[in-house]
Amino acid sequence: MPYAKQMNNPLGASDFLSQMRDEDYQQFKEIKQIIEKLAGSLQDSSVKRITPASTSYRLVSIAVDGGSSLLFPEFREISLGMIRVCAYSDDLEEQPEPVVKVIKNYELFDFHKNTQASEALRQKREALLKAWFNEEPLNTFSAETQVALEDLGDHIYKDLQSFTNIVRSVLEWAYIVSVAKRYKEVGIKVAIVRDGRLEQHGVKENFVTKLKEYFKKHQTRLVGIVKNTKLLYEGIPAMVIHKWIEQHGKQALIYFRVPDELMKYTFAFERQWNPEYNGSFVFGHRYIGKFFPETFAPLQGVITFDIPYYLSEDDRILKEIVSTLFKYRTVLYDGSISLVSEAHEQASISGEVSRIVENELREQIKQRSELSIPVFRR
Repeated sequence: MPYAKQMNNPLGASDFLSQMRDEDYQQFKEIKQIIEKLAGSLQDSSVKRITPASTSYRLVSIAVDGGSSLLFPEFREISLGMIRVCAYSDDLEEQPEPVVKVIKNYELFDFHKNTQASEALRQKREALLKAWFNEEPLNTFSAETQVALEDLGDHIYKDLQSFTNIVRSVLEWAYIVSVAKRYKEVGIKVAIVRDGRLEQHGVKENFVTKLKEYFKKHQTRLVGIVKNTKLLYEGIPAMVIHKWIEQHGKQALIYFRVPDELMKYTFAFERQWNPEYNGSFVFGHRYIGKFFPETFAPLQGVITFDIPYYLSEDDRILKEIVSTLFKYRTVLYDGSISLVSEAHEQASISGEVSRIVENELREQIKQRSELSIPVFRR
């Protein structure tokens, strides 16, 4: 960047371009060949059009998302974690009640600095989880899916960050099971839209297996909205998808399952992407939808989402789910849909709210314990 009143050096571009060699352009030819090969993996018959008739299959839709925040983050031993899981639906007058859990880190730390072994600290965290498994929604979740505390595995006890992240994810799944059960019992077909892909890592294989089997048994209409994916943000996959959109969806509204060839190429260095692998923690196939006929940018309005493996061969259910997403389509929110954004807003604990709660709690702690907690803002 030039200094004030200083011109850019026009010779800089030629200096740069002079370093490009014939070998470089040969590699670009090879990249083009890879793109052409991958682009050929999508069969015309796999591309489905969204028509006015297909949108009549729409389900009652409920979006679920979780948020978390930390009070007094500067003071690890006395900080408090807040987790909030919410649902939102345009189709229901009465919204499902949110789930709120507080992690009191001072109960999980050895701030006395007694020579407590790490096993004793783990026992404290296990005790907290046991108490939560006796409360809603985890007690219903455990009864319905047969998921037990032991199925969470050992990674959850690695550190407080892992503990909070996995607890939040498990609470989201518990909430989804609770919501699905509630509306099935009253005979309402719902599509549950999750913010994020359909997977759960950091737990034992048993956890994922039991969760998969439960959703498959009940044919739960689930969809995961995948806002940030290498498919759209890495060069070669994005160019392949761009070719498909240009070919099939330039003037049409379409959706299709991403061929295994592109998934394998894009996620070659990730442990899992295919729900059909034995022991996979993923249980959704990846789909792409183009829900707007014209946009300013080629991939604007393109959405990526996961459909459970047990539903991906049922065209009628796929139409139901795609119709649900189509209703809430938007070019805003970076590839999300308005329904999920509403749930995210309900669940999110903003920095301003955290500060208000923190200041109120700081005063209560001072009055009732005479501990004065300073304000450290880095």
